[in-house]
Amino acid sequence: MKTYKLFFILTALVIFLSFSLSACSKSTNSNKSPNQPKSSIKSKTSGRLKLFGVSLLNPNRKTLENAIKKAGLTPIKAGHNYYCESYRVNGQLSGASKLYVCYTQNNRFANAQYVFSAFMNTELVKRVITMVSDKYGKPDSVNGNYNLGDVTAYWHFGSNEEIKIFRGWPSTSVYLNLRNIPNYRRFLYELHKQKEDKIAKKVKSQSSAF
Repeated sequence: MKTYKLFFILTALVIFLSFSLSACSKSTNSNKSPNQPKSSIKSKTSGRLKLFGVSLLNPNRKTLENAIKKAGLTPIKAGHNYYCESYRVNGQLSGASKLYVCYTQNNRFANAQYVFSAFMNTELVKRVITMVSDKYGKPDSVNGNYNLGDVTAYWHFGSNEEIKIFRGWPSTSVYLNLRNIPNYRRFLYELHKQKEDKIAKKVKSQSSAF
């Protein structure tokens, strides 16, 4: 009789534990969303950046010069003798006063920089960031305090393109950059190399004076 009661108790306990484990498993699985993304960060599609309708993936100088001319910007310094061409914006982008467009030595686009000049207007950087966000979505990163100090914001498009907004301090002017990253790195290297060559040439010419 005792053996029968013990067997009944053990059987009931096994059934109870099996039911409890099954219920817990269903509860846990029901809390998982089958549509939950692996990451909340989505990379923006490359090839979206354009300047006056020209894709900035890898345009040549002539193509951009024609587009800028057609848009009605007034050249200040332009031509193949300049790494960076400069233009008056003439109201084509609200608040911007100048546009600088820089190229590599083989005349490939590297960087376009709009200048938003301001004196003690701490709200300007926020306005420019909002303007870009309306077109390209929220920035991937924003660092700094709108009311005081340096501020930077970045949008990344694949591995070859980016937008950078920068405000230094104490100046409150804002700089909006659209970049082809590989070409921009090459541009910086070539610019640095040119400066080094000029210094070396000057040192060599001066050494013959004594």
